[in-house]
Amino acid sequence: MRRAFATLLTLSVLSSFLFVVVLGVMVAVGYINVGLAIAVVVVLNLLLLLVTPTINDFIYQWLYGMEWISLEELRERSPQSAAVIETVTDEYGYDTPKLGYIEDSNPNAFTYGTARFNGRIVLTEGCFEFLDDGETASVVAHELGHITSRDFIIMTVANTIVQILYLVAIHSWRFGAHSGSNKDNQANKILFGVAVLSYVLWFVGEYMVLYLSRVREYAADRFAAEYTHPDQISSALVKIAYGIVMSEDNPELSKATRNIGIMNVDSSKNDGMMYHNATQNDDPDLLLRAFLFDLKNPWAKLLELNSTHPLTGKRVRTLSQVQGAQRFDFDDILDRFPVDRRRMYAEFLRDMAVLVLPAVAAVGFPLAYLTGVYTEAITFSLAAFVGGWLVIVGLGSIVRTLYKYPPGTPEETTVIELLADPYASPVNASIARLDGKLIGRGTAGYRFSEDLMFKDSTGLMFLKYESWFPFLGNLLFSIRRVPELIGESVTVEGWYLRGISPWVGLKELQTSDESIRGFIRLGGLVAGGLLTVIGLVVLIVFGPL
Repeated sequence: MRRAFATLLTLSVLSSFLFVVVLGVMVAVGYINVGLAIAVVVVLNLLLLLVTPTINDFIYQWLYGMEWISLEELRERSPQSAAVIETVTDEYGYDTPKLGYIEDSNPNAFTYGTARFNGRIVLTEGCFEFLDDGETASVVAHELGHITSRDFIIMTVANTIVQILYLVAIHSWRFGAHSGSNKDNQANKILFGVAVLSYVLWFVGEYMVLYLSRVREYAADRFAAEYTHPDQISSALVKIAYGIVMSEDNPELSKATRNIGIMNVDSSKNDGMMYHNATQNDDPDLLLRAFLFDLKNPWAKLLELNSTHPLTGKRVRTLSQVQGAQRFDFDDILDRFPVDRRRMYAEFLRDMAVLVLPAVAAVGFPLAYLTGVYTEAITFSLAAFVGGWLVIVGLGSIVRTLYKYPPGTPEETTVIELLADPYASPVNASIARLDGKLIGRGTAGYRFSEDLMFKDSTGLMFLKYESWFPFLGNLLFSIRRVPELIGESVTVEGWYLRGISPWVGLKELQTSDESIRGFIRLGGLVAGGLLTVIGLVVLIVFGPL
């Protein structure tokens, strides 16, 4: 019921948004035809639905090396997966989806298509390598849930409407700005109004689409629980979201799909192999504590608003309430591992204050200065106004950068210990020192990925590298150095941050032969420093200093 209501509400509101915008453009150009407006909206969506599967086939085959496999080939790797496909398609009366395979060690799966008759399900090698047969079948059932419910159609329509709203906003503004004749003044005003309205509706629509996507993910999880077992899809989710260490090469499958996949791989990076590591290290409490960030940390709740997929902890908690589920008892987890809510929210508020500091400075200084001028407390000086603003904003940027990437001595730790910290933050890093091995690129198969995937004895961690020379330095590093580094035993020093996904900003990477520095905080310091210096120059040369 919740899924149906969310779908109907979202698509109805978004279609209304688009209809109003198209009608507004017609008013601006002096031609109004409601039927034509509706037809334009419908045709745009239909065209995208028709061409998207073919385009996706090409992209996944070219960029990710996807190959098509038969149901019998799937049965050889996962008999339960083939069985669940036959059960669902027989019950709902549609053909076996086209099956794709990507030879990548990171376990993931996604689906796309136009309708049930041409749905595709794509699995990576990691699903067969790291999940047991029942878990793999639950992942396939999750994707079948998307196909059966026609989620790709609904999400395509919703995303298309939002994208059109954005395009209309941009082009209406540009068209209005470049039409300067007097006779067009009225039309220009209407176009500017359409642009502003479209932008507002686009912004609202983005969050409506994200909400709709999360609701349908919950529904697909329930579908998988019905056709396999809730504990199987729960353990598969934990393994995929938190990673598994059973291979020498387990990087991520990046950006395979955004809305219709078992996880939002665009933001998941790799959550660190909590499930496997908890069992291997005889410390299952580490896994249970890892859920606390998703369930309790205010940052997780805020960041989920911008995610296509619900937080893993919330998905597993929902599945634990399904009849027959036994693996996770979230009432027990919350009782056994209480968090200091006062500390958590105090740190969150402090993080937020530092995060918005440059913006507050950018807005607050002009207001304070002009107030002083208005009350005649100070005399207006353009140099003091501009120079002071630059200095304040520059210093704010420096403070925020140093807060996010603080100086200090790295603490010897492990991946699993980092991930079990419910007080982690995406804004204020802890300084970590990790010993392990580089096992692949941060973006699986992408030859220009400068980032790396790191493995220690407890888990995987995404390492973000930044050169001192943006873009070109990163590009050269990805081409020349990354292939040489993969397979090396290393010591990593860097800043650990956790939002929807965890990662370490590389400070220093030590191999047996060399030391490689990362400059991830350099950009913020340089930008802030330049603004500060320019502001001081303006004050000294042109101002009262």
